[in-house]
Amino acid sequence: MCKKYMLSLACLVSFVSFNINAELLNKVYDEVKPEIKVATYNIAGAANGFKIDLKETAKTIRSMDVDFIALQEVDVDTNRSGKINQAKILADLTGYNYIYGKAIDFDNGQYGMAVLSKYPIKLQEIQKLPSDDYEQRIAMYVSASIDGFEEPITFIATHLDWHEDPTVRMKQVRAINEKAINIRGIKFLLGDFNDTKNSVLFNEIMRHWDSPATSDESVDTRTWPANNPEIGIDYIFTSKAQKWDVKEVFIPNKPNGSYNKNWNEVSDHIPVVLTMDLLEQ
Repeated sequence: MCKKYMLSLACLVSFVSFNINAELLNKVYDEVKPEIKVATYNIAGAANGFKIDLKETAKTIRSMDVDFIALQEVDVDTNRSGKINQAKILADLTGYNYIYGKAIDFDNGQYGMAVLSKYPIKLQEIQKLPSDDYEQRIAMYVSASIDGFEEPITFIATHLDWHEDPTVRMKQVRAINEKAINIRGIKFLLGDFNDTKNSVLFNEIMRHWDSPATSDESVDTRTWPANNPEIGIDYIFTSKAQKWDVKEVFIPNKPNGSYNKNWNEVSDHIPVVLTMDLLEQ
């Protein structure tokens, strides 16, 4: 269990494979179906000059009332953010457990991702993704024990390269898939993928994953830029080994969206929130 602590590559131990090799048997839930609420949110910690208000960010996270949320663009001890640990502050303000993963050293501090969870969480691995000559990107492999589920769930949180040419992103997705295919049990892949649902990259991801939010064509999946959403680049993918009943897709990309929040004032991205019941394990 980890209760509000920070981990980086420097203190990372070897990959604990509690569910990597476990043979979790297929199971169909006919009556009581475990429910989970998952989110991904690029909080624009200070990137691109965005002025983040951590109290407002924490309010938005609390309003989502999720079991687990992946956060991108998180600063720790950088000059531009005032030498503060954004991940820890958000955990303190929300009451969630947290883990931070460093992608790069930046501005006399660190820049990377974080995950928050209502339930005990454990960092399994930080995977350095192929990034060529661009900014180093990572994938965080995290396990969480969610109430109602028989086994801990694996969450793979990431933030892929942003350049228009998808070559590096393709390398990054393939590196994740090569590792994720060996993970048994319930698993999610979520984050900022910097590409759209009609792209070659999206099709590559869908070889191994399902996309509940985009399976319904009526759902507006645009998440960026928040002040006038143009494209959807933030996604939550589920393993093809599981079947889910999607109860709600929440992407507040309309003015004054749900939770009474002007989302464009909080970040330059819109969050994606999924509420689902597990039908088949």
